[in-house]
Amino acid sequence: MNRRHTRQFPPCRRWALLVVVAAATFGPLLPITSADAHMKGMFKTKQEAEQRAAELKCKGAFAMGSLWMPCANEQVLHKALQKE
Repeated sequence: MNRRHTRQFPPCRRWALLVVVAAATFGPLLPITSADAHMKGMFKTKQEAEQRAAELKCKGAFAMGSLWMPCANEQVLHKALQKE
């Protein structure tokens, strides 16, 4: 008996593929979360954070651990990012 072999993904891989496709399709449509703001708004130097603050139309920079974030504080930063 000859059986025709077709390549199919195992169920766990099908789910993983579905998640990747959904994230790529719908991810850009989701609103910015607090975690996203932190990842996009952290800089190694105060000067870089102040430059980003000017782009966001806010002033200053504040330290977050060893990194810097734009605007006077986190609340002002989140408001500025929502307007962007």
